[in-house]
Amino acid sequence: MAPAGTDRKGTATGRLFTAVVAGLICGILAVVLSIGAGSLLFSLTLDTHLAATVGMALAATALISLVVGLTSSIPGAVAPVQEVPVIGLTAVVVAVQSAMPEGASHDATFVTVVVAVVLSTLVAGIVAAGLGLVRGGAIVRFVPYPVVGGFLAGTGWLIVLGGFGLVFGHTPGVDDIGRLQNLSFATNLGLTLLFVVLLATIEARATSSLVLPGAILITLLIFNLVVVTTAIDPVSLHDDGWLVRVSMDGNLWPPIALADLAVVEWRAVALAMIAMPTMVFMTVLSQLMNDTGIELETRADVDLDRELRTNGAANLLAGVVGGMPGFPSVSLTLLARRLGATSRLVGVLVAAVAVGALLLGSTVLDLIPTFLLGGMLIWIGGGLLVQWLFASYRRLDRWEYLVIVLIFGVIVGVGFAQGIFLGLVAAVILFVIQYGRVDTMRLWLTGRDYQSSAAASEERRKLLTALGDAIVIIRLQGFLFFGTADRLRRAVERYAASGEASARFVLIDFGRVTGIDSSTVLSLTRLVQVAERDGFIVVLSSLTTEHGNAQQRGGLLPGPNLHFGSDIDASLRWCEDALLTEAHPEFVTGPRTLMALLTGLMSDEAMAARIAPHFEARDIPPDTCFIEQGAVSDDIFLVESGHAAVQVRSATGQPVRLATIGPGAIAGELAYYLQTPRTASVVSEEDMKLWRLSRASIDQLRAEAPEVALALHQAMATMLAGRLDGTNRVLRFMAD
Repeated sequence: MAPAGTDRKGTATGRLFTAVVAGLICGILAVVLSIGAGSLLFSLTLDTHLAATVGMALAATALISLVVGLTSSIPGAVAPVQEVPVIGLTAVVVAVQSAMPEGASHDATFVTVVVAVVLSTLVAGIVAAGLGLVRGGAIVRFVPYPVVGGFLAGTGWLIVLGGFGLVFGHTPGVDDIGRLQNLSFATNLGLTLLFVVLLATIEARATSSLVLPGAILITLLIFNLVVVTTAIDPVSLHDDGWLVRVSMDGNLWPPIALADLAVVEWRAVALAMIAMPTMVFMTVLSQLMNDTGIELETRADVDLDRELRTNGAANLLAGVVGGMPGFPSVSLTLLARRLGATSRLVGVLVAAVAVGALLLGSTVLDLIPTFLLGGMLIWIGGGLLVQWLFASYRRLDRWEYLVIVLIFGVIVGVGFAQGIFLGLVAAVILFVIQYGRVDTMRLWLTGRDYQSSAAASEERRKLLTALGDAIVIIRLQGFLFFGTADRLRRAVERYAASGEASARFVLIDFGRVTGIDSSTVLSLTRLVQVAERDGFIVVLSSLTTEHGNAQQRGGLLPGPNLHFGSDIDASLRWCEDALLTEAHPEFVTGPRTLMALLTGLMSDEAMAARIAPHFEARDIPPDTCFIEQGAVSDDIFLVESGHAAVQVRSATGQPVRLATIGPGAIAGELAYYLQTPRTASVVSEEDMKLWRLSRASIDQLRAEAPEVALALHQAMATMLAGRLDGTNRVLRFMAD
C-alpha cells in the first residue's frame, strides 16, 4: 500500500519531519531486531558473551544502514542485521566449536568464532558485490510471482508475531491467555490493538502525509509525559512489559582486540568454512527476495544489481568492524514508506540510533513503549497478510493462490527457508503443468497453402497446389520438453490415422523453438517409427547446431523416413522437388517453350498462338540485372530457361535475396499493372532465355485484336488472384 498522503508533495519542513520521525522509530525497531539477531548467534553455545555479540550486531546495523541509506536505489531503505544470515552463521559457530582442539580455553574459542563470523560476513559481501558487478541480480526475476507472494505473506506473519512478541516479552503461546487477567498486561495489549486500529484508520482516511508520523509522535509524548508525572519506576515498566526487556550489560564493542588474534585456531576456522557457502547463499537469496518484496509493495522499480553492489560493500564494511550481514528489511522499509518518508535521511538516523544504543545501552529503548513498537509491526505485518493471503484470492489463478497458501503454511508451521524452498518446487511443478498445456504448434499448414520461394513459376504453383496436401507443415514455437514434444507426436499420429490424410512429408520447423530437452528425442524417434509404418517422411528444419547435435547424439539420424533441412524454405523445396519428380519428372529440369508457357497461362492454345508473335526473345548472360529496383516498369518477362535471384536493397544498400525464379516464371507483372516503379531487382544466376512483352506491344495487341488482349489480361488477373488467395490462406492461419 502507498503511504497516506503520497498524492501531496508537502513542504520541505513536512518532509523533514516525516523523515525524522520515521528514522527514529525505525531506528529503535532496528536496534531491537539487531539485539534479537545478535543474541541468537551465541544463545546456544557462548551465552556468556551475549553482550559482545549484541555489540557486533549494533555496529553492523549502524554501518549497513548508513551505507545502504545513502547509496541504495530504494529511497528510505532501512537495512539492519537480519535473522536469516545469522541463522546461517550459527552453523559456522557450531562448526568452529566442533573443530577446536581438546582443552582449548573458552576465550580462545570465542575469539576464533568471532574471526570465523567476520570472514563469513566478508565473503558474503564479496559474493553479493561480485554478483552485482556481473549483473546477476536478474536471477531473482525468474522467481515465480506466487513464490514472492507467499514470501510476503509469510513475512507478514512473522512481523505480526514479532509485534506481539514485543508486547508479550516472548513469542505468544496458548499459555498467555491466562495473563489477560493481569490488568497491566491486558491494558498494554489493548493499547497495542487500539494503536493498530488508529494507524490503519489514519492510513485509509488521512489526506496529509504528516498525520501518521504526527500521531506516532503525540502518542510517544503522551506516554513519556504520563511516566514523568506519575513517577513510575522504569524497573516496574520493564517488569510489566511496557518497555522492551533487553540485557545490554558488559562491553558491547569491540568484541575482541587485535592482540586476541594470537590465540585464534586457524585450522578450526578453515574447517568451519564448510558451513559458510550455505550462509552466503541464504544471505544473497534473502536479500534479493526482500528487495523484490519491497519493489512489489512499493510499486517502484528496484535496481537489483545496484542493491547487490551496495549491500555487498556495506557487508564488507560490517565485516571489517567485526559485524554480521544485513540488508534492507521489508518491515522497516515499508514502515518508513507508510509514514511517508522516502528520504535518505531515514537510513542516516537509523544508523545514529544504533550508534546511540551502542554507546548508551538500553537508555535509548526506555523512551519507547512496547505497545507503540509492537503496534507498528502488527500494522505492517497485518497489511502484508491482508494483501497476499486474502486480497490475492481474487487476483490470481486458483493454483497460483494455493502456492501462496502452501508457502505461508510451511513458513508458519515449519520454517522460513523450508517454505521458500517448497514454494519454488511447487511453482516449478505448476509451471511445467501449465506450460505443458501451451500449444507449441504455432502453425499447421499444407503445401497447398504455403510454398517455397525457390524456382517459383505459375505452372509450379498450380502443380503444387494440386499435390499440396501431400506436404504437412508444422511450425513450432517455445520450449519443447516431455509434455509438449509428446503432444506434437500424438497430434501427427492422430492426423496420420484419421483416414483423411494423404501426407507424404511431415515438415516440422524449429525456427521459433527456444529450447529442447532430451525427452524430445524420444518423442521424435517414436514419430519416425510411425512414419516408417504409415509410409511418410519426417523432415526437421531450422534446428540449431546445438539442438541438431543433441538429437543425433540421442540416436535420431537421417534415414529413409527422416530428413534434416537447414531452414524451412530449403526443406520445403526438398519436399516439393521430390513430389514433382514423382508426378512430373520433366518439370524440374526441362525448359519451357514460349508456346508451352502461354498455353499454361491462358489455358487456350489458339489464343496463345495469337499472342506469341508480340513477345521478343532476350538472351541474358549470368550476373545481369534485367529488372532494376526503382526503374520504370514497361515490360513483363516470361522465363523459358535459366534461374535468377529476386532481391531488394537493404537500408545499408546491400542486396537481400527474396526468392529464386526459374523456367515457367513470370516477372515484372505486378509493377507493370500498378504502373509503379519496380519494387525489386531480378539478377540472372546463369545463362537465361527470356521472352519480353513490352507496353507498346500490348497496346498494339489491344488495337489489332482487343479480344486477345482481354484474354491475356484475364489470364494475368486469374494468376494474380490465385497468388492473393494463397497469401490470404497463410494470413488466416497466422491470425488463428
